[in-house]
Amino acid sequence: MRILGISAYYHDSAAGLVVDGQVVAAAQEERFTRRKHDDSFPRNAIEYCLREGKTNLAELDAVVFYEKPFLKFERLLETYLSIAPRGFRQFLMAMPIWLREKLFQKDLLKRELRAFDREFDSTKLLFCEHHLSHAASAFYPSPFERAVILTSMASANGPPRPARSGRAAT
Repeated sequence: MRILGISAYYHDSAAGLVVDGQVVAAAQEERFTRRKHDDSFPRNAIEYCLREGKTNLAELDAVVFYEKPFLKFERLLETYLSIAPRGFRQFLMAMPIWLREKLFQKDLLKRELRAFDREFDSTKLLFCEHHLSHAASAFYPSPFERAVILTSMASANGPPRPARSGRAAT
């Protein structure tokens, strides 16, 4: 199974390619653009990963984005409501960008991926819950068959998540 993981539009955009459970390539976009904390679509990082993996988008089983935009939007609304009226200024600044761009990242990602391959099958584009992305990035490259994974976020990424368990496929 070939899976391309991507992170973009927040900070430190990156891409990683996993083939049959093994990390084949991974890179942050800033390594190519020389822009610290580059948040753009990781075009160069994706090209690097595909080149290193000797593959292309058509041969991938999935392209997975690290976050579910609607879930993140819900968390933002809950956060702003919980501190109202104190956060009203930040709310007014954040919402136009969310309503104009971030809420519809699926369409944006499809367009960007089709720039690589006009025939990109958009059903291969999947979204992962943010904390699960972190847990998976710790467990799958590890040498362990089974593990408990605890994620703890330093920002307002929603409520604390319970520990997760990982088990290698048999």
